[in-house]
Amino acid sequence: MNIIIGLGLLIMGGLSAGSSYVPMKGVKGWAWESLWAVQGIVAWVLLPLLLALLATPHLWEVLHSVSFSTLSATWAFGFLWGLGGLAWGMAVRYIGLALGFSIATGFLSSLGTMVPIIFAGRLPEMVSTVPGRVTLVSVGVSLLGIVICGRAGMMRDREKGEAIPGEFRKGIFIALVAGVLAACFAFGIAAGEPIKQAAIGAGATPMWATSPVFFVELLGGVTINLLYCLVMNAKNRSFADYKLVNGNYLYSALVGTLWYAQFVFYGLAAFFTGPYSYANWSIHMTFMVVASNLWGYFFKEWKGASAATVRWNNVGIGVLVIAGILMGLAGYLK
Repeated sequence: MNIIIGLGLLIMGGLSAGSSYVPMKGVKGWAWESLWAVQGIVAWVLLPLLLALLATPHLWEVLHSVSFSTLSATWAFGFLWGLGGLAWGMAVRYIGLALGFSIATGFLSSLGTMVPIIFAGRLPEMVSTVPGRVTLVSVGVSLLGIVICGRAGMMRDREKGEAIPGEFRKGIFIALVAGVLAACFAFGIAAGEPIKQAAIGAGATPMWATSPVFFVELLGGVTINLLYCLVMNAKNRSFADYKLVNGNYLYSALVGTLWYAQFVFYGLAAFFTGPYSYANWSIHMTFMVVASNLWGYFFKEWKGASAATVRWNNVGIGVLVIAGILMGLAGYLK
């Protein structure tokens, strides 16, 4: 039963993350950097801090008790992940919600699973065991899904007469970079394990003990994002955006709230899946792709594309889902 609850939470987290950029469409009259700054403050400072305070008795004492190397490593991985999040938002602007999520998430899922294993020296174990081989197959299947979704996106733009080769290539490249950097979040969670244990020692329940880890890691992410937004505000002379109140703050805060909610679900899922949490990252990413593509169809991002092109995209989505199922199977076998 716990595994089923954990899977349900992972699905909810993926759906929340895949839907988080939808409220952007309600923001009017603001430059992109202004929207991004407001949602970032909500998602990466206010909500993580609130949950960490509620979940962790004596939060500041807990953080003070952890070594500086642990805090700095957790923060640094968050900083790198923040670069990926920044790139991700840019990629969505160039190639659309569905395709941007599909490509970046495919790389994020694969790298977030594989790189920690490689750095831990566990690759020989992966090759020599059934769960390990299933994991490697799932990574290959995920990369295949990326290629198929990319092909569908190029076909779509040609058919709609919107193909701007430079912009599309730029969007694809940014999405790939985003996927690589965003995989650092998984490393940050691992680096922050001592913070989690200190929180449990201070009286936090294991179910919520990851909250202070997310708080420290997201401080790294918000640092690079706010710096970028302020630079762009100055360059584009868009500081005046913050004086324009026409629902933009609400929509931007909703973006941040939906985005952060994924980590609430993800942290809870880790408690319920226990030894099977090996596969959580991939399952979470898979449902992000599904949600983002459903929204892409809802907002008619594929309107004007032929039925054959839409089928290509659906096949790509299906392949990514299969990759997530295989990763879940690997975790179960392990």
